[in-house]
Amino acid sequence: MAAAPEALATFFSGQAPLFFYFLVFGALMTFVATPILTYYFGKRWYCSWVCGCGGLANTAGDPFRQLSDKSLKAWKLERWLIHSVLVFITIVTVVLWINSLSNGEVLGDLGASMSEVYGLYIGMIFSGVVGVGFYPVLGTRVWCRFGCPMAAILGIIQRFFSRFRITTNGGQCISCGNCSTYCEMGIDVRWYAQRGQNIVRASCVGCGLCSAVCPRGVLNLENGIVSARIQD
Repeated sequence: MAAAPEALATFFSGQAPLFFYFLVFGALMTFVATPILTYYFGKRWYCSWVCGCGGLANTAGDPFRQLSDKSLKAWKLERWLIHSVLVFITIVTVVLWINSLSNGEVLGDLGASMSEVYGLYIGMIFSGVVGVGFYPVLGTRVWCRFGCPMAAILGIIQRFFSRFRITTNGGQCISCGNCSTYCEMGIDVRWYAQRGQNIVRASCVGCGLCSAVCPRGVLNLENGIVSARIQD
């Protein structure tokens, strides 16, 4: 603790190691900026405005967005897979930190092995080959729906603590199904629209296409009081 003031001084003077600045930036983005931005804008601030995977899905994958599976089975698989990946990457991160702090003496090669497994099966095969190469088969946003740990974290915050929602005017809905057809995240938007219920889903990336393709203006992306988002 005696070295803390000196370390803080080197940080503000620009003499601290570069890695330390990246660490502080990452911590601020993770524990400060992410919850605040998601509270006000939902996960769309990242998934639709920042993320490169989302940008690729909305360009190269856009012609295939209607292929996204809207079934209940797909929704259950989505929740199971994406949260499993989140748990796995959390464990890998903790193991790597422990290994690093102990200079590899506590866990040996376990940390490196887990990192390689994640990089191969999740980072390359799932995210790269399946997530991008299977656009014409599974629709766009495969990785975003079923595997992205960042999307899982943002989805949890959005579902329970965000002001963002898509409001619906059920009296104007003509059940054309455009909203559900073009939802890249596999959400049956029409089901909510027919009942006049707000759409508050962890998977929604707030792209706004459901609202854009609605011929009656039923759907609107809005921010409001958190307690009034979900109707009984």
